[in-house]
Amino acid sequence: MALFLATPRSEAKPKSEDRSWWISLFILCAILGGLFGLSFKTQNAIRHNELPSGNYAGLAQAYQVLKKSNDADRGTIGDLQLNIGKLEQALGAHPGQQQVLEDQLKGLRFQAGLTAVTGPGLIVTLNDSKKRFPDEPASVQMQYIIHDVDINQVVNELKAAGAEAIAVNDQRIIGMSPIRCAGPTIFVNNVPETPPYVIRAVGDAKTLQDAMNLAGGVVAGFSLDPAMIAVAKSDSMLLPAYQGPTESKYARPVNDLRSHSRSLSAG
Repeated sequence: MALFLATPRSEAKPKSEDRSWWISLFILCAILGGLFGLSFKTQNAIRHNELPSGNYAGLAQAYQVLKKSNDADRGTIGDLQLNIGKLEQALGAHPGQQQVLEDQLKGLRFQAGLTAVTGPGLIVTLNDSKKRFPDEPASVQMQYIIHDVDINQVVNELKAAGAEAIAVNDQRIIGMSPIRCAGPTIFVNNVPETPPYVIRAVGDAKTLQDAMNLAGGVVAGFSLDPAMIAVAKSDSMLLPAYQGPTESKYARPVNDLRSHSRSLSAG
């Protein structure tokens, strides 16, 4: 009886298993590609909106602070509107004095920056430099970015030159308007603003322009990149009214200054 020895041979995998493996690989690659595409799109959106993608915690905290501030401002504005309504009703009962009081109220609202104004003046535009120095230290790179001190310097110089009304972007500046940096954002009246910062001042345009161009003054301070500041006259501009809170928490008016002085001396 003959013996037949069968040589061992590898069993070929079914074609269906190979096809299934390639399909799974294709699906996995498609999912990864979609995720990469979504991540790239999100980063582009963040850059387009000038939001710092690496500081989500800081943005969340800033959002909460702004939300609370806005809620408080709405309440203050509502209270003021209610008080104005009561005053208007009271004035209706005394028509002889109404016109005088209305004129005085308009003058006070104008002086306080609570009304929109129009007139000639100067427009100063501040913008971050387009120059980039990636190999330089951070201290050098920061000189090519607009900071709150730059805006404050322009505003103070315009005030000293006789500006009657000033606005930064859409924020009207009053006596207690804060202008400060918080991370990469500049807040004006506690509202975040981004460059370019357009500072409009109503007043004598020539006097205001001369103040900007003083030797060693504001414009001269941008010698590293003069393109960061632009100064232009305007025959007519419209400045919005101040929209922030106006109620004082600690300061109170003194009705009789002499009696108040005597009480302080006695204390």
